[in-house]
Amino acid sequence: MATVRVYGGGSNVAPKEGSPLLAGMIVGIAVIVAWILFASMVHKDVGVTAWGVGGLLGVVVAKSARPPTRATGWLAVALTVVTVFVAKVAVVVFALQPALREEFMQDKDIAARLYVREMTANHAFSPELQQTLDTRPDLLQDSSAFGAGYELRTQMYQEASARAKTSTIDDRRRLMGQYVNQELAEKIGFWVLMVLSFTPLDLLWWGLGIGSAWTLGQGRI
Repeated sequence: MATVRVYGGGSNVAPKEGSPLLAGMIVGIAVIVAWILFASMVHKDVGVTAWGVGGLLGVVVAKSARPPTRATGWLAVALTVVTVFVAKVAVVVFALQPALREEFMQDKDIAARLYVREMTANHAFSPELQQTLDTRPDLLQDSSAFGAGYELRTQMYQEASARAKTSTIDDRRRLMGQYVNQELAEKIGFWVLMVLSFTPLDLLWWGLGIGSAWTLGQGRI
């Protein structure tokens, strides 16, 4: 019996379904990295990005799912919330804090105050001023806005300021590590920047991002 062969028939094999979760996680990681780089360039967080993140993740999840459903909408929402929150923390740690520390190092007044402490500890003021400090320690305890104590503090600040102007960034980093509790400063800086990075508008951008993720994640436009 002859074998009958059929040519040109369509394949009944269903296209392979992708992983919406994996696709969303990959895109989320890429978004976080891009957000950090952008914040490093502009030295501030950009809250409106959350809206775009929600829309992007919604589209990616819907395209990876066949077909997109209500469940993929919830998945897009969850990925959006996690991605935006992690991005906020990462931006503070890897973009805003380093930028703030660099600005801290460049501040002339802060540098002068650090050198006041350094020169006081090492008895490194000019001979005349140092002799006054050694023989009249009571003047340093005078906190009045006028008088000998004020004049002495002014001279100390002026000499320290002159020293700070000739210092390098590495010198200032050394002083920061020596006279400032770096761990405490970093913790305070983190929470202060985290609070400041959230504004009332951020709630709007988060809401729009979540709404976009929910709608687009279900395949609806």
